[in-house]
Amino acid sequence: MKLLHIQVSPDLAGSASRNASARLVEKLRAQHSDLEETVLDLAQHPLPHLDAFTIGAFFTRPEDRNDAQRAAIQTSEKMVDQLFACDTLVISSPMWNLGLPSVLKAWFDHITRAGRTFAFTPEGTKVGLVSGKKVYSVVASGSVFAHGPFVQDDQFTPYIRVALEYIGITDVEFIRVDGTHDPVSRDTALPQALQAIDRLF
Repeated sequence: MKLLHIQVSPDLAGSASRNASARLVEKLRAQHSDLEETVLDLAQHPLPHLDAFTIGAFFTRPEDRNDAQRAAIQTSEKMVDQLFACDTLVISSPMWNLGLPSVLKAWFDHITRAGRTFAFTPEGTKVGLVSGKKVYSVVASGSVFAHGPFVQDDQFTPYIRVALEYIGITDVEFIRVDGTHDPVSRDTALPQALQAIDRLF
């Protein structure tokens, strides 16, 4: 198994999402002795946000790109190649202000590429080009979003699901570390998430 493990939280030691995804990878490794893990730590190595020149290079035909354009898309090309190379993807992230941290959104911007990860049919329909991947999305949130009054405020899980489906990935499992700052749930949020991971395997 080739595993791409994307880590997002800047809290390198005490992060609930990092702790939960570490348990998940441990379980996967126990099942797959040949597991090869590639870690993409966006907190320690954030990707550049897209600029006009890079976007222009994306939409230039490969054979027409000049050296500067090829250099501009090098990071994106690497991210897309990493995605295609993996069998399993683990996205480990906090939810910030109801949605994605910008470093994770930047990753999606780099890998959502016309002609590489999705294409258009002659009729104009979009078709995802990335298939056969299993995704585990570990999301830690300060409030409880799985149920209760804040369910409709969750912009993280819908985005992840739709953005992955856009490029052809539909096998997505969410593991929530829900309510890490809620006085009712903060002591049980991580233990319950770890138990949920243990039940998966």
